[in-house]
Amino acid sequence: MDWKKIFCNFLGIIGFLGLSTAVHASSGGGEESIWNSWLLTWKVINTIVLIGLLVYFVKKPLVTFFSDRKEQILKDLAEAVEQREEALRLLADYKEKIAGMEEELERMRVELRKSAEGDSEKIMANAERMSSAMVESAKITAEQEVRKARETLKKESVDLAVQMAETMIREKISEQDRKSIVEDYLVKVGGMK
Repeated sequence: MDWKKIFCNFLGIIGFLGLSTAVHASSGGGEESIWNSWLLTWKVINTIVLIGLLVYFVKKPLVTFFSDRKEQILKDLAEAVEQREEALRLLADYKEKIAGMEEELERMRVELRKSAEGDSEKIMANAERMSSAMVESAKITAEQEVRKARETLKKESVDLAVQMAETMIREKISEQDRKSIVEDYLVKVGGMK
């Protein structure tokens, strides 16, 4: 901005106001109105001088302040643009990573399902193997128990048969039959030697 131009425009406006007030005061007539018009003119001149002095002394610091402020705003704006670009870049990176994570999660889900199916199949096969082994073991145990029971039954049958035979022999064999059996036995045993 051109300060001289602004100052000249301001002086023109003040001058126009002062002239119109003077014309208005002079049309009313009388000594008081002239005095009022000089007072008004004097106030206008004082105001113009005051504004001129303010412009003279404050112009340079104000121009420096506003130019520094403008530079700071431009610098902050450039930093904001850089930060926005960085944020957009980070956002794109994170979106890419998230997309990658979703793919990785899906891959892991598929692997877990396959692993669970494989484990399920292994568990089923192991259970089948164990149940077959248990059935086989039960069969063997049952067969052994049956064999033991048969042997026990056979032994008891033999013992019972021996007892019955012994009882029958004792009842049916006389003393003379016993002596002849013992003698025959001794002859056989003696002939063996």
